[in-house]
Amino acid sequence: MTAYLAVDVGGSHIACARVRGGTVEGRRELKLTAPSSLAAVLPALEAHLAALRGSEPAVGVSIAFPGLVDPRSGRVVSTPAGKFEDAVGFDFAGWARERLGLPLMLEVDGRMALLGEHRYGALRDADDAVLLSLGTGIGSAALMQGAVVRGRSGHASVLGGHLTVAIDGPACLCGNLGCAEALASSWALPRLIAALPRRGALHDLAAPDLKAVFDLARGGDDGAAAVRTACLAAWATAALNLVHAYDATRVLVTGGVAAAAEVVPYIQAHVRRHAWCLGEPPLVLRGTLGADAALLAATPLWESHRDQL
Repeated sequence: MTAYLAVDVGGSHIACARVRGGTVEGRRELKLTAPSSLAAVLPALEAHLAALRGSEPAVGVSIAFPGLVDPRSGRVVSTPAGKFEDAVGFDFAGWARERLGLPLMLEVDGRMALLGEHRYGALRDADDAVLLSLGTGIGSAALMQGAVVRGRSGHASVLGGHLTVAIDGPACLCGNLGCAEALASSWALPRLIAALPRRGALHDLAAPDLKAVFDLARGGDDGAAAVRTACLAAWATAALNLVHAYDATRVLVTGGVAAAAEVVPYIQAHVRRHAWCLGEPPLVLRGTLGADAALLAATPLWESHRDQL
């Protein structure tokens, strides 16, 4: 079976592995420090990929990247603030040819997670679906009639975190106002917490994250419950916008906080109540592949680009 080397660039670490079909082999991780620098991690990443390749043939490399990618040049054109800003314009394909002797495909991380789940996970029976990834920011992707939505510039469907969900909302890092990401993501938590009355456990956390918010809310903390409700409402609104934009029959929710018991039922109830669609409302579900989804996407990604091997 054909093997590929796969890389998934995340907020706190980079995962890499050898992938054969639906199997991840020899998974390795590189821990990241903030702000993340591509130059700082490339030597270690190269060493990991060379070790994963070993003496057995691998035919290509895939990288799932958290930013905007130009499909014509195969280069990153924009990254979130403080994350791999030196990756913009970097020739990943040239680097892979020179250092590994392999062709490389670069794709947006949310789209890669969708590809993996469609081939091997929760979306195997769905050809019209959207993905909403919840974490440091908010990512998205869409599938229509079995094909990944890319659009004219390659950015179609991946900016779901920057759909406006509150027209009088706060400024986002992207420059827009009221983005879902500005209202309900890990980086937005300090603003949300600062707006609360000065009491409760959230103010005592040195580095609050979404898991801590949900845990404290379940424990009866009023401030955490208010932040949780605000996040759930923003995510549900973003999901509904994606459903209406892409005529989806499935909404796949991924990211660490997606495992929280409240998330999928809240979004499902909102979509069921408000979606304007023919037939049954879309089904909201969690991903089943977890952190392996974007790695496993190496196989379907390269199968759709055999001419570049």
